[in-house]
Amino acid sequence: MNTFLEIISPELSSALLGRCREKRYAEGHVIFSEGEEPAFLPFVREGRVKLVRHPGDGKELIMGMFSSGEVFAIPPAMDGKLFPATAIAMEPTDLLLLYIDDMRALLKESEEFSSLVLQAMCGILRDRADTAMIHNTPSAEARVAEVLLKLASESRQEPPVKIALRRQDIAEIAGITTETAIRSIRKLHAKGLFRIDRGKIFIDSTAPLQDYLS
Repeated sequence: MNTFLEIISPELSSALLGRCREKRYAEGHVIFSEGEEPAFLPFVREGRVKLVRHPGDGKELIMGMFSSGEVFAIPPAMDGKLFPATAIAMEPTDLLLLYIDDMRALLKESEEFSSLVLQAMCGILRDRADTAMIHNTPSAEARVAEVLLKLASESRQEPPVKIALRRQDIAEIAGITTETAIRSIRKLHAKGLFRIDRGKIFIDSTAPLQDYLS
């Protein structure tokens, strides 16, 4: 599936680049924090970003991840309400920041931009629903299987799909501890649902995961 920055027209790309400010973030750098007022609409030019929340029990829950070409944090940019999560660079990341006034002007000027932003927001809402479903799954193994299936299904790689995330990241998406995620991955691997090569998970086909969850 092509990303926002990949599918826009040359005219919109020029208009967007002319208004955006580019900023580079080091791995682990906080882009914005939960509870802050939104000042911009961010696009990932290169790199990866995760949105996290801390429910208060010492855990960190990943609410969403965004990679090169994707836009995120659309709802707070649109309605002006506080950021509901913290955004952190997962690796050295270049962002294009479209500040609110420029965003509003472009929404009025470009029907293409308005339509694509709406489509992207719908995708984010569907992703949140998927995350909620994962967190409501009682079994830790099933949660991990749901996460791996989601990552593989959303990947733009040809099979086999390499899961680049750390065990900690998988745990945070699943809403479980890292230790529990490690145990669950070992059990799922023993069932033959995926391969592990040099510590990395490879999914040759999503069918075994789908069958396991059915």
